[in-house]
Amino acid sequence: MLKVLDTLFQITPALSPKLKTVAKLILDNPNAVATTSMRALAKQAGVTPPTMIRLAKKLGFDSYNKFKQVFQSAINDPSFESRASLVQQSSEAEGLPQVIHDLAKSGQSNIQHFYQNLDLQEVIKAADLIINASSVYVVAAGGVHWMAAYLQYVGIMAVPHLRVPLASGMDLVEGLISIGKDDVVLTLAYSPYAKQSIEASEFALSRGARMIYLTDSKAAPLASEADVLLLQKTASPLFYPSMVSVVSAIETLITVIVARSDEKVIKAISDHEEIRKNSIYLP
Repeated sequence: MLKVLDTLFQITPALSPKLKTVAKLILDNPNAVATTSMRALAKQAGVTPPTMIRLAKKLGFDSYNKFKQVFQSAINDPSFESRASLVQQSSEAEGLPQVIHDLAKSGQSNIQHFYQNLDLQEVIKAADLIINASSVYVVAAGGVHWMAAYLQYVGIMAVPHLRVPLASGMDLVEGLISIGKDDVVLTLAYSPYAKQSIEASEFALSRGARMIYLTDSKAAPLASEADVLLLQKTASPLFYPSMVSVVSAIETLITVIVARSDEKVIKAISDHEEIRKNSIYLP
């Protein structure tokens, strides 16, 4: 389903007004394709059923039914519980070494995909937005909330104006209460997308903040609103998405920030290092 949504996102600007209306409706609520009849969805979009069929054919499907089946299959994907059971079954059938091999291969593939498709100019744009912002607020909830703590520990060395509301125990929206047009929100959200992250990002955008978005699809919620969109694959043979390429994306962004900053960032990193030597690290 994500591939279809990515393609739809890419072709939407070139579509006719009626097809564009349908495309935006589907991008905003893709599950509706699986759960709503074609006629009902057409009525909701204010178009006729033949318009729905034309859009499906634009995306390479022979019929609207085949287009709909892709979305129905996505909804019926195995649950985390089912995927965990498959891990156990694979371990019993193929042996644990093979399961670990598949996991490593998947992680390597995700990292390779990120770097092969990396648009360095977009990373530079993101780095410059962060460097020049008054404050940078990290939004990362749900399965990626620990990334907020990682960014607080590593990122703050190079970005002293970094703010991590969730790490301080605040509600995300409350933590963004002072955000404004001179600030940047750095959002991390991956399927299944955390409601708290999306709502907080919407709030930041409503206040005029710029948005840097690390996610897994151009069809992710709010992807079209981002100033910079950096994509990572999270495919995994495990029961939960893999985050290895996300860590690579964060490390790449921090590296570019340091490379494009002035000598003050070196002093800031040195100060943090000295403090941590005395208070955190073993001698």
